[in-house]
Amino acid sequence: MLTTYFKAAHCLKRLRSGPAGPFIDGFTEYLEKAGYARRVICIYLRDVSHFSLWAKTRDISVADLAESTISSFRQHLRSCRCLARNRGGQSRYCDALRHLRRFLDYLRQKEVVAPASPEQTGPVEAPLLVGFRRWMCEHRGVTQSTLAGYARTVTDFLETLGDDVRKLDAQRVRTFVLSRTKLHSRGNARHIASAIRMFLRYLIAEGKCRSGLDGAIPSVAQWRLSALPRYLVASDVERVIAACDPSSPDGCRDRAIILLLARLGLRAGDVVGLRLSDIDWQQASVRLSGKGRREVRLPLPQDVGDAILDYLEHARPHADSDHVFLRTIAPARPLSKGNAVSRIAAKAMRRAGVVAPCSPGAHVLRHSLATEMLRQGASLQRIGGVLRHRSLRTTAHYAKVDLTLLRLVVQPWPEV
Repeated sequence: MLTTYFKAAHCLKRLRSGPAGPFIDGFTEYLEKAGYARRVICIYLRDVSHFSLWAKTRDISVADLAESTISSFRQHLRSCRCLARNRGGQSRYCDALRHLRRFLDYLRQKEVVAPASPEQTGPVEAPLLVGFRRWMCEHRGVTQSTLAGYARTVTDFLETLGDDVRKLDAQRVRTFVLSRTKLHSRGNARHIASAIRMFLRYLIAEGKCRSGLDGAIPSVAQWRLSALPRYLVASDVERVIAACDPSSPDGCRDRAIILLLARLGLRAGDVVGLRLSDIDWQQASVRLSGKGRREVRLPLPQDVGDAILDYLEHARPHADSDHVFLRTIAPARPLSKGNAVSRIAAKAMRRAGVVAPCSPGAHVLRHSLATEMLRQGASLQRIGGVLRHRSLRTTAHYAKVDLTLLRLVVQPWPEV
């Protein structure tokens, strides 16, 4: 494996010497499977070799490799006069540390190095927050993105009022919620109130605070169906789809994603979580597990299926993952969050020269599908089935898209 990248005997001897030498071939294979380019793999190997030679002079074994060792190596890099170190300046210096951390991750996967301690993986969460996360997953079926938003608010709540939740009373809870919500928009204020309400329900269910305390959370006024839906007309949606070049790996993947958003009205999280086993090619259907872990099957249109198949056959990187959509830049791994899908949609809109009526992203394509279905005469029940709405009142939001008819029935304002 190593001889694919280096031919000279003295280079191979240097790479295989030192504490990291026995693992260099395996690390090369690891980088290759992750989809790194040949040039990038060579740079990784040189940086690991540099570290290995430095560690050898200090009698540091690979088993001792940790963040503290990387910190010591950082001091060495600042004074090192090696030609490779001087090439590229500060950027090259930072890259070397990042490459060494990738090597550390590889050794942890192989159990050569002990797993990262809690201090290295991040701040320790309060026991109440850990229990709240577990309770929400088991009893509410919320997504990790929702939990992440709740966790920020709950952490602020515990830091402000303390973790002795048995002393909580209605006045302290209301004071906290009102002080936070007045600083935010109506939508964010509702999210803060919901997070604290759910946290109090968890405490009540576990017997950690008095019952009924969740009733102290004030409601945030927001009138249902008060706003018009924001969407793109059908011609603009087609322009966005056409803006993705299927001849390039990025464009091939992006076109399949945009078609899923535009034809099936998927949420960004649905695209991120889509797995190879969720697609039934024989029945031309796709299985989705949306909000509340409700599983449904939707028909897979011909153009969407063709786009996904084209991506899988010609553009998808080789990776040990069953997620359908992966990053096109190494390491080849699944898209991390729904924000990545929204950025793909926003870039496609900019390439097409389409100006979205709201923040460009995945959700505007979902709204566009619903409004176009209504224009074509589809019933609200059918639209709600495609969008997987629990309540018909949510789908009714799209009944107001015919502005021409709305102008015929609107009443004039009395003072005008």
